[in-house]
Amino acid sequence: MATFLNVSSVTNAMRGQRLLESNGIRAIVSRALEPDGTNGCGYSIRVENRDVDRAEKLIQSIGIPIRGKRAEAGEV
Repeated sequence: MATFLNVSSVTNAMRGQRLLESNGIRAIVSRALEPDGTNGCGYSIRVENRDVDRAEKLIQSIGIPIRGKRAEAGEV
């Protein structure tokens, strides 16, 4: 199970991904998706649910605001 952390740009997403991976958290960058499946604004960093709290703190510690988060599609 995973969560998508939304950020404002591909640059911030890549910076966040590098930071997370250097801290042992697997992270995947993708275009942000709206709940209806269409592309939204910005990019997302996908992390496992067990890493969400730590990932949020790390990303915010380097000045990247998290614009929102959502559970991976298909999860209950």
